[in-house]
Amino acid sequence: MFFILSKVLVFLLKPITWVAGLLFLSWFSARPERKRRYVMFALVLLLLFSNGFIFNMVISAWEPETVTADKIEKPYAVGILLGGYSNLNIRPAHDRHNLNERANRFVNALELYKKGKVRKLLLTGGQGSITKRNPPEASEVVAFLETMGVPRRDIIVEDQSRNTYENAAFSKALIEEQQLQGPFLLLTSAWHMPRANACFKQVGLEVTPFAVDYLTEEWAPSPEQLILPSARTFYLWELIIKEWVGILAYRIKGYN
Repeated sequence: MFFILSKVLVFLLKPITWVAGLLFLSWFSARPERKRRYVMFALVLLLLFSNGFIFNMVISAWEPETVTADKIEKPYAVGILLGGYSNLNIRPAHDRHNLNERANRFVNALELYKKGKVRKLLLTGGQGSITKRNPPEASEVVAFLETMGVPRRDIIVEDQSRNTYENAAFSKALIEEQQLQGPFLLLTSAWHMPRANACFKQVGLEVTPFAVDYLTEEWAPSPEQLILPSARTFYLWELIIKEWVGILAYRIKGYN
C-alpha cells in the first residue's frame, strides 16, 4: 500500500500541478478579488519554479560532497549501483539499451569499474511502476554491460526491489547470501544520496557514498539566466520536491 500510495501522490508534488490548480480556481471563482489573487499566486509560482538561478542555489546547498574517483587508492570489492537510469519504453530497444536523464549513474559506475576502482558491480532495481509491466531494470542492463566489456562474473543482479529502501534491504540480503566481502561503494544521484545512504545505514550495511549525476552547476548568472523561465527547471524542482517528501515519508515509516 505504501508503494502504491507513493506513486499516486507524485502527481500532486509537481509544481506545474500547483500552478494549473490555481489557474483552475481562478477560472471558476466568482469573486474578482479572489480571481486576481489566484492568478497572482500562480504567476509567483511560475516565476519561482522556472528560475534556474534560484534552483541552483538551493540544490548546491542540498547535494553532498562525497569521495571522488581520484581519492580511491584501494579498489572497492563491490560498487552498488541504484537503478533509475534506463528508459525501457523507448523503441527500438531490441538491439540497444536506452538510458534516460539519470544516465550518469550508469556511466560513472562503468567508468569506476573500467578504472579498477571497483571489482564488481551490484545492480539493484526491479519494476518500479504500478501501471507498466516492463522487465526489471537490473536484469535488462546486464547484456549491455557485457557488450561494454564487463564479464558476467563481475555483475551481481538484484532485480526485485521497487524503491530505495528495498534497494538497501534486498542488496544486503543478496550480499549475505553470496557471502560477499566489502568494502562497498554506493552509487546514486547526489540529490538522492542522503536518503539512499540513510536506508543502507538503517538495514545495517556499511557503504561509502559516491555521489554522481550532480544537478549543481558552476555558472555566473547572466540576465537571461536570471530572468527567462526554464521548462527544465520545473522538472528539476519536481525531482527535488519528490525527494524531500520521500525522506519525510521514510522517516515516518522508520526506513531511515
